[in-house]
Amino acid sequence: MFKIRKCFLFVVLLVIPIVLFCTIPVKAGGSESENNSIENTVKGKVLNVRSSSNANSEEKNVMEKQQKLKVEVLEGKHRGEKVDIIHTIQPSKPDNIEFKTGDELFLSISEDNSGKINEASVYQVVRQNHLFHLLVFFMISIVAIGGIKGFKSLITLAITCLIIVKVFLPLILQGYNPILVSTAVCIAITVISLIIVSGFNRKTTASILGTSSGVIIAGAIAYIYINFTSVSGVGTEDAQLLMDSLLKGTLNFKGILFGSILIGTLGAVMDISMSIASTMNELRENNPRISSRNIVKAGMSVGRDTIGTMTTTLILAYISSAVFLVLGYMVSKSSFADIINQDMIASDVIKTFASSIGLIFTIPITVFAYWVLDKR
Repeated sequence: MFKIRKCFLFVVLLVIPIVLFCTIPVKAGGSESENNSIENTVKGKVLNVRSSSNANSEEKNVMEKQQKLKVEVLEGKHRGEKVDIIHTIQPSKPDNIEFKTGDELFLSISEDNSGKINEASVYQVVRQNHLFHLLVFFMISIVAIGGIKGFKSLITLAITCLIIVKVFLPLILQGYNPILVSTAVCIAITVISLIIVSGFNRKTTASILGTSSGVIIAGAIAYIYINFTSVSGVGTEDAQLLMDSLLKGTLNFKGILFGSILIGTLGAVMDISMSIASTMNELRENNPRISSRNIVKAGMSVGRDTIGTMTTTLILAYISSAVFLVLGYMVSKSSFADIINQDMIASDVIKTFASSIGLIFTIPITVFAYWVLDKR
């Protein structure tokens, strides 16, 4: 009974700060334009679509649809006010959304010196409600099927997200070495997650050693080949946008690429390491007389069985992130050599194989770590 109360208190103390963090409201930012008007982003609701029409775009010779929207502002000092907006739907743009009555959206409004709205436009669609429903469904599913283990997994997931958002990213932005930061963060996430899920025991210790070693090996391989291939780390539009921002010249983009490889590797490596350690521990618990040789053999067998699926998982994950880019090169009839030598593609290749190599070496390291601990 005491253990149950202790666990419950631990969970409550852990969940409260996470809930408080997730429920902190994000204030909409405001900026002042060159004509001294103040711009704000607020939520609005479409009252009705007054009319729709098609307009021909002379630049790209495509049909653009226009909607005249009557929108009510739902927040801020202009709450309750209604504005008329002409929304242009462009097929080639990411915001090619056709609104209907009742839809919620974010408005970008500008005020004159007297504080009245002088212009409004569609900034973005409100998606957070649907995403929250998806999150709730995920949480219910993992707890319903995983039980207490699933609940612990949710706790570790929340802690992992907090560490990345509150520690990893801020330290990177402050100019700290991404290689050291990402390595320390990955090890910290590994230790915290595995101890919460499985407690502090021989199995957990072996899994921590195997995971940490595998991630470090993946990082070493990535570091070597990032320098060999002269990959810049700014091959994506997101990286280029960051480079062009106020942070230009203050960030180590190669180091950030290194950190992204480590974090991307961590989940798969942790999974396979724990699977091996759990199997070896179950054999020892159920049959105390079993020889160390048979335990090692079983651990290697599990590792070999899962190595194919896990490496495939990593490869597919990285390939999926480059599908649109590769399709673009194929449409332009670029050669294979041209595609593979592109900065972004080369980065993904390094991510894929460095992560897979780290995953492969995790198997014997975890087996060896458990064997050493089992001998004591």
